[in-house]
Amino acid sequence: MTLPARTIRDGVVAGLLAGFVLAVLFYFYDLGQGAPLRTPAFLWGALIQSGAADPTAGVVVGYTILHFAAWSLLGVLAAMLVHWATLPRSPFIGAAYGLFACSFVFYLGLIRAPDAMVLSAPGWPAVFFGNALAGVVMFTHLHWVSTEPGVIGLQDFLQTHPITRRGITAGLLGGVVVAVWFLIIDTVLREPLYTPAALATVLFQGGGDPGSVVVAMGPVLGYSLVHFAFFLLFGVMLSALVRQVQKFPPLAFGLLILFVVFEVFFIAMVAVLGRWILQELAWWSILVGNIFAAIAMGSYMWKAHPKLAERLTADALWAD
Repeated sequence: MTLPARTIRDGVVAGLLAGFVLAVLFYFYDLGQGAPLRTPAFLWGALIQSGAADPTAGVVVGYTILHFAAWSLLGVLAAMLVHWATLPRSPFIGAAYGLFACSFVFYLGLIRAPDAMVLSAPGWPAVFFGNALAGVVMFTHLHWVSTEPGVIGLQDFLQTHPITRRGITAGLLGGVVVAVWFLIIDTVLREPLYTPAALATVLFQGGGDPGSVVVAMGPVLGYSLVHFAFFLLFGVMLSALVRQVQKFPPLAFGLLILFVVFEVFFIAMVAVLGRWILQELAWWSILVGNIFAAIAMGSYMWKAHPKLAERLTADALWAD
């Protein structure tokens, strides 16, 4: 499918506007911290030098170019999702896009940075809030340049898009199952809510160690947002794949591949950010929790698609 030139242009402009809003927000954030232009200098050092950088004119200009280039790409990606996946041009969807996709890109860019440097990164509340606000700006612009009669509400969108609705339901179900599983494990083996606090340490502090884990409401809520956002995305992917399996049953093997990719991605990401976490949580507890989630999500999809069982068990499908 060819992406119209106007869609690309609208995405670039939306990304530039979102990047500008975020740049202004962190300019005043740095001023409030008593360190003007600290954030662009920090990110330049993390991305290019793998070490600390001073906020010189060259550093600020260099990072500004990277910043707007990255946000232009994120804007084009948002426009593609709107065009091909028919996502609504809604501030709610924009906030979710900024919170998950943009924050993911931000923390992915810190993987190469030394642990001591990552600890001085902007606080996760500021990062999450800024990216969510940028996402709202991005999708608001995409709405303004569209021909839609009004901002499509999330409820109306879910009513007319069963794949996304079922995916969100399945994702929430899987996220709750994993959360409850680790709450039980933590209560029995360690202390309640230790797992989300430990994963928050890995995700937001760039590594840490068992001694730096603080079981508090802030890190637990911060990780919970990422946890459920990830499961929502996985649920929508699962829902879309199940729809295709119903049309072409041999794709059922793709469900197994999706689960394996999910497991490998999660464990690899945790191992890159902090290997100690795999020893603290035990690989078997992660695997079992995700298996329970897969069973719960699969059971829901099985009931949501009553014709799926008939298609998968048809004799003609497996005949030579």
